[in-house]
Parts: sequence; structure tokens; C-alpha cells
Amino acid sequence: MRIDIPLPCPSCGGKMYSVNYEATLKILKDRTWHVCKECKFSRNVEDFKKTLCCA
Repeated sequence: MRIDIPLPCPSCGGKMYSVNYEATLKILKDRTWHVCKECKFSRNVEDFKKTLCCA
């Protein structure tokens, strides 16, 4: 699933969207990434949340 998010890209300032991967096996975690529409910069949402809470 692809959802537009209101966060600017830290690399170029462009618009970003969120991509979700749902694991079919229960031993795997579901994953989500933020991806820039212009420069294709991407980051893992879990790592992004950790940097926000620990800043």
C-alpha cells in the first residue's frame, strides 16, 4: 500500500510517501518505509521513530 505523508524529504525537500510490506509468515515483522517521490531517498520507519524518541 502507498500513502502520501506530510513530511518533507531530508535529502531534497520533496514530498514523501509511505510503503507498507505485510509479512505473510508470522515469524517476520511487517515493515514500513518512507520514500521520496523526487530523489527516491528511503528510510525505515522503525529507525526513524527511534531517532525521534532519542533526540
